Amino acid sequence: MRIQQVYQLTEDLIEEARQYAELSKEFTSNRHDFHEGGLINKKKKMYEGKLGEKIFKMFLLENKINFEEDKSSHEEADYYDFLLPNGYKIDVKTRTKDFHIRTLELVEQFQQKPKEIYVSVRLFDNLSTGSIIGWVSNNDILRINRIENHGYLDNYTIYDRELRDMKQLWDLCLVNYKSN
Repeated sequence: MRIQQVYQLTEDLIEEARQYAELSKEFTSNRHDFHEGGLINKKKKMYEGKLGEKIFKMFLLENKINFEEDKSSHEEADYYDFLLPNGYKIDVKTRTKDFHIRTLELVEQFQQKPKEIYVSVRLFDNLSTGSIIGWVSNNDILRINRIENHGYLDNYTIYDRELRDMKQLWDLCLVNYKSN
């Protein structure tokens, strides 16, 4: 098992996530009724997802990796969570329970709005701390090519043991910066 750094979210990052979840709850796709509690729970899930993004943002800042954060309207689906200077689009996948052992990406989403990198974050129960589990590239997803349906549409499924270490992502970013 890899030792993972625990990130403590600042109040301003927590507030950013809270505001976004409040604004976007009315516009979140009603098709995404796959969480316990159904559509009533979508604001909470949106908030947790945004908190996971803020944990990854802390990783980027800490490692001095330049990025652009998604600025799309809360009324539309985003094309990425973060954009790196090399053009790589990153999607952050947030999980909230210890027994969550896989990263899921809807096949439909993967095909319609592809990203180059998918990062898995574990948000802890207090909703103010978490850690980054690892990442996977879109090429990894296609190479593994495991499609499962867990009761809601088909998902590409990547198990934790298949995720890459965050140092590899940092090295990838560093190599790309040196070549620019």
